[in-house]
Amino acid sequence: MQAAVQGFAIFKPIRMIIVFKNLRSRVLSTLLASVSLLSSTGFAQAQTAQSVLLPPNTSASYGFAGLPNGTLPGSTNVSKVNVHTLLYPGNTTKVLVHYLPWFDGGNDSGINVGYSNSDPNYINAFFSDLTSRGVDGVMVDWQGQTDQSNTRWLVAQPMIRKYPNLSYAIMLDSNMFNKYSGSNQQKVMDAMAYISAQYFADPQYLKYNGKMVVGDFALTAATGINWAAVQAAYPNVAFIHLDNATSPDGFGIPDSAGSFLWVNPTAANVAPNAAAITNFYSRAKTHPNMAATGGAYKGFNSQYAPWDGQVYVNQQCGATWLNMFSAINQQYSASNQLPFLQLVTWDDYYEGTELETGIDNCATLNVTVSKSKKELTVNLTNPSTVDHLELYSQAAAGKYNLTNSFPATMANIPVTGAAGTYYLKAVGKPFIKNILSAAIVIK
Repeated sequence: MQAAVQGFAIFKPIRMIIVFKNLRSRVLSTLLASVSLLSSTGFAQAQTAQSVLLPPNTSASYGFAGLPNGTLPGSTNVSKVNVHTLLYPGNTTKVLVHYLPWFDGGNDSGINVGYSNSDPNYINAFFSDLTSRGVDGVMVDWQGQTDQSNTRWLVAQPMIRKYPNLSYAIMLDSNMFNKYSGSNQQKVMDAMAYISAQYFADPQYLKYNGKMVVGDFALTAATGINWAAVQAAYPNVAFIHLDNATSPDGFGIPDSAGSFLWVNPTAANVAPNAAAITNFYSRAKTHPNMAATGGAYKGFNSQYAPWDGQVYVNQQCGATWLNMFSAINQQYSASNQLPFLQLVTWDDYYEGTELETGIDNCATLNVTVSKSKKELTVNLTNPSTVDHLELYSQAAAGKYNLTNSFPATMANIPVTGAAGTYYLKAVGKPFIKNILSAAIVIK
């Protein structure tokens, strides 16, 4: 041992320098590796928390990347708070989604949403998603008995029986006038003959005062239709007509059973026309025996719909959606019910109204631990779009327990649990996306 030490000393500084350099190199490598490991571990934990607490939870395709017209990606985690909670207390309103059943998994001209409306797997996911959000039924945008909108709904019709709380109705779309020969009157009569035979016997077909509901999307803007004659031929039908700039007052059409509100975009990227919306509900209240059908939408952007021109309604980070419900709640109550509400739309990816992938509230969520470690300080932007907060503790790798829920306005949350890793989730109001904080470490 002593000889070895003496021998080491003979080589003096050169060997010492080499040793110290090697030692420093090893120390630095170890430190860098440790930092890298901590960084990758933290990243992996955050990724795991996201995948467990914010998994894709809609019928949309996970691979759909979203669109710059305000459409969120299919991987979004959407609030499943019941949509009826946005309406006045004691509401019995049937909430329906306007549904376009003609996407076909990539062969559709224009936008590949990653699924086909004729795929039973998608249809089942669609009905399941509607049910999980508290939706009561579907208004099927229908363009004729030989059109794909019909052939695809024929696949869905028997499957809806697995969801007995869902209803559906046919919405006659004026595009059917471009697909068949003959007069407009004959086209309407042929369509009614078909849907009467095919759908009216279905126990889940939507009714109003005992009559079968049939919607009219802009047929009244066409010439040559005698609505009195149509109604006389189908006395068991309640026709609910479009009410907007391309159509007369939907309540004033001969033998009308009601009218529905629709989005009315303009050339400017602005908020909805509040005066026009209020006017619709004011007129609806003057027809108390008719089926007033309100409307709610998140926005409008025709970037992928060249037939519209460039028109918009700004989403306003969720405010447009919520304000549509506020307009209803100012006019209706438990003693004065709104019969129907149509959500515009479930899946119009072209016009930027689709609600399937949820609504972006542009919110951010940051949480810090106080120095005393007795409370969490919450910094949540746009809290008016959030329903509530949920605090989760990490129990084990990939396992999280809900420890408590708090109001969306809670700025300081007491820490009562043990030391560990926590996550705070901001659960959006109905149809609005959920967001998750970074890991909160309490020592």
